[in-house]
Amino acid sequence: MHKCLSLKPAALVVTALVVAMPLASVWSADETDQKAADRKTASDLKKKLGKALSSGEVKDGQYQMSQDEMAMDCKRMTGSMNITISRLRDAATRKGGSGLAEAAHKTMPLITQGSTASSERQSSMSRERAKLDAYNRQLAARNCKTLDIDAELARANGPLQKY
Repeated sequence: MHKCLSLKPAALVVTALVVAMPLASVWSADETDQKAADRKTASDLKKKLGKALSSGEVKDGQYQMSQDEMAMDCKRMTGSMNITISRLRDAATRKGGSGLAEAAHKTMPLITQGSTASSERQSSMSRERAKLDAYNRQLAARNCKTLDIDAELARANGPLQKY
């Protein structure tokens, strides 16, 4: 008669560990490779997106462009202008807040010692308009195609599109 092959529990555990060890090293190598790939992707994304541009400032009613803004190429500057025009067009169609809401919006930064830069809606809009004019002057100086800002602002918003 032949004997039944039986393994003791300790032998079974040792066998399982011997089989699992090579698999564990393969899994950890895959995870390490995946982490490296994720870091590379994040690094590539940072290179592609870049850093935020520093903003210029308004002096004597004229917008003074920052060095980052001056370094933009024509295509990027025009794209930034189109976004700003859309923002201004949208702001013009929106109704202002109540007097109480505007007062609270202006007062809270004073209490919390925060910035009051955006507390005045009209000043924000005029700053954006001065920025558009400065960008347009820069486009003209570079012999790039300029935008008719007044016509773009007067144009109605198009219907929303599904993507």
